[in-house]
Amino acid sequence: MLSEERKQRIRDHIFNRKNCVPCAEYYADKAYLLYKDVRFQNEAKANITAYQMDHFPACIDDDDLLAGRFCLEEQYTPEMEAELKEMRIRLEGVGALNARASNSTGHRVIDYEKLLQKGINGVLKEIEGYEKAIVFSDPACAAKRSFYRSCRTELLAAVRFAERYRAEAERKAAETSDPERKAELERIAAAMAVVPAAPATTFFEALQSVWFVEFLLQAISGDTSLTGRPDNYLYPYYVRDKACGRIDDDTVMSLIEDLYFKHNMLYGSWPASIMVGGRDRNGKPNWNELSYMFVRAIGTTGLVNPSVSVCYNEAIPEDLLDLCLEMNRQGYTRPALFNDDVVIRGLMDAGVRYEDACYYIHSTCVEITPIAASNIRVATPYINLNKGLEYILNDGKKIFGNDFRLLHDVESDIDSYDTFDSFYAKAKETIDNIIKGELMEIQDCCLYNEKYCASPFASCFLNDCLALGKDSGAGGARYNFIYPCFPGFINLIDSIAAIRKCVYEDKIVTLREIADAMRDNFEEEGRLRAFLLNKCPKFGNDIDEVDAIGSDLFNYIRDELKLFRTSIGGTFHPSYFAWIMHGVYGEQCAATPDGRRQAEALSECLGAVQGMDKNGPTALMRSVSKIDQMYGIGGIATNFRFSRSMMRDGFGAVREFVREFMRNGNFEMQFNVVDQETLLDAQKHPEKYRTLLVRIAGYSDYFVDLAPVLQNEVIKRLEHDNL
Repeated sequence: MLSEERKQRIRDHIFNRKNCVPCAEYYADKAYLLYKDVRFQNEAKANITAYQMDHFPACIDDDDLLAGRFCLEEQYTPEMEAELKEMRIRLEGVGALNARASNSTGHRVIDYEKLLQKGINGVLKEIEGYEKAIVFSDPACAAKRSFYRSCRTELLAAVRFAERYRAEAERKAAETSDPERKAELERIAAAMAVVPAAPATTFFEALQSVWFVEFLLQAISGDTSLTGRPDNYLYPYYVRDKACGRIDDDTVMSLIEDLYFKHNMLYGSWPASIMVGGRDRNGKPNWNELSYMFVRAIGTTGLVNPSVSVCYNEAIPEDLLDLCLEMNRQGYTRPALFNDDVVIRGLMDAGVRYEDACYYIHSTCVEITPIAASNIRVATPYINLNKGLEYILNDGKKIFGNDFRLLHDVESDIDSYDTFDSFYAKAKETIDNIIKGELMEIQDCCLYNEKYCASPFASCFLNDCLALGKDSGAGGARYNFIYPCFPGFINLIDSIAAIRKCVYEDKIVTLREIADAMRDNFEEEGRLRAFLLNKCPKFGNDIDEVDAIGSDLFNYIRDELKLFRTSIGGTFHPSYFAWIMHGVYGEQCAATPDGRRQAEALSECLGAVQGMDKNGPTALMRSVSKIDQMYGIGGIATNFRFSRSMMRDGFGAVREFVREFMRNGNFEMQFNVVDQETLLDAQKHPEKYRTLLVRIAGYSDYFVDLAPVLQNEVIKRLEHDNL
């Protein structure tokens, strides 16, 4: 492992933000001005990216074990800053239709096995073969030639970029008098003389090749590829190197720690995904020594990234499951646990081949992406269906905040819903109206990306782009799913259940009186709000009557999404998490009939509204189990907040709870283990809690960096002391 002194220097570097992002922006703008008029958009994009790779500084810090990082602040000169400001003036008025637009969705993983086994030179030979096979009678022949030219431009630039890193490592090695550091730099130089141009032959070369390509895609090319399943694709190199004595576990652990720190430098707090365990492409359970190391490194590095998750199946070793829970017990909020069987069934139902369905990743939060074959669009868009209740209860108009795009105006007569069935039918009709209005816009966006955006480098490593001669965003990728996301879904369930009880069953108020209370934010209706909060059934407590509404709405939304296709044949699938949008939309949404006040955060996951899971975690598990979650490949998060004493004294019971959760067909579970007193003190004294981590709605973040509405949302969640 890295020494504690070295790790602390790196942490200080990360929190002091000494990496220079404006330097990347400088080269991007300069390249755009040079190549914006190139005839074909994908070739313009390739030339711009190649220019960036040829000019971006090859920076290696004194503590780096792997090459690939943003340059340092001192490399961004005052002259560059002045020139960047001048270029920004020249770029004013340039619309979104420009030559550097990437087809990246930010949520995909390239084929790292192909990179490691073929190297870039092997991919260039593959492209040469496809070019020779083009026939002049093919109507797409010109488009294919242009696509292949753009791929070659970026691939060759990546090789040149790696060569500059090799030279820099050699230069620094020659200058240092520290024999240990000299050996580290010489190792980098030797690896960069091989990869990513040629196939990797050692564990270090493999990890260096993967990180370098991830770095250039994220920081330079604007295409993004997350790290994927490293315990799978790195394992053959690990086994060979161990067998011949080339590497030991302490060195491997140091390299993994450096990789994790690099994630924090590159992505900040944006969740950068690593997934371990699960199955390989043949369906064989995959658990090995690296699986343990990638989980253990969560604790030895102690920062927010990467967003490590584990694919859970019944074959998981018990000591590895214990290690996962121990990381959560210590407050690191990771790994999240995904139900391998449920995810694979859901992907296959969506048309994914079995070998691809087994090999997926949560591509930042909890959304599911088949590796090496995807152009998935996540949280596209976020939709707060609680606005539908505003339209129904306010004569077809919003009560507060922003409107959604609607297919047509909502017509509503609040006095006409004389039965619950008539009200519920109107609610579904309005949901349909909102979804159709929002998704028509997304179809337009996908068409735009197909025509005017490009990702040449990433497309070289995404099936089936090279075989088809198409960019990943223009129909080349094998899977093109769109994942609309529905923050506040549980508020919608609870609101409809509350209306059924207090308006139609107990008849204590009318719909109009509820509407008036919503407009007034319950200021004059404290007793009504108390009834809505405390006397009406809430999802997440194993109450069949409200859980049935949740299951019915889940199925209704799923069926609505089936009506849509994109211009390249992409299908739509729902997701139930929120990133930070439950806070944003909570501030833009009126009070809701479940008793939630305006500006309070909406529900963040498929669980219970914050603080409403009063019958405990087991009841919550039973409620969500009534929903067929295999259809939620867009991503489903279920949050649990346990006390430290429960995770300490009831560790075995928590382990069995996890197994029962998975046996019941639930999608994903994630944990917060932090005392209420700690959270409240962190609000008052943030300087004392710089690294305090909390799980939000599918990802983790530093508590003190959250907006107050999200801090309060986490605090409001019930802390459970038993099961």
